[in-house]
Amino acid sequence: MLRTLFPHARFSPPATEAAITDAESQLGVRLPAQLRELYLICDGFREDKGNAKYLFSLTDEDFIGSLVSVTRHLWTAWKTPDLRPFLFFGSSSADACWGINLRRPDEIIAFHHQMEDHYEIVGSEIVQVFREDYARYDELDPDADETLG
Repeated sequence: MLRTLFPHARFSPPATEAAITDAESQLGVRLPAQLRELYLICDGFREDKGNAKYLFSLTDEDFIGSLVSVTRHLWTAWKTPDLRPFLFFGSSSADACWGINLRRPDEIIAFHHQMEDHYEIVGSEIVQVFREDYARYDELDPDADETLG
């Protein structure tokens, strides 16, 4: 389904169960089911219109970071708001980091350092958050082709 929704995106190969378990061990948490399912499809992907890294790799680093490194950074760098309940898995077209609430896995947030002491709840399903963010490109360019159908 993910590859159908984003046919021109750049997908990494699927993560292995061992890689998921390793990332969970490094962070001391268990990935929520919807996030685990995405990693079994691909260990990270970038959308094609703006190159946003919608899904970070579990542990492979690039100039943005990985699920493990970005999550650790946000857990330690910010005291207000308390971001420790969230696992940060990707970034939006506006450079906000998306996090899933580990206590309430149907709560997805967007956080950017310019938001200072708050974050925004943006949805309950990760794929829907991806789709809504991707649709913003068409709002910016009304002449763009519809790729989501």
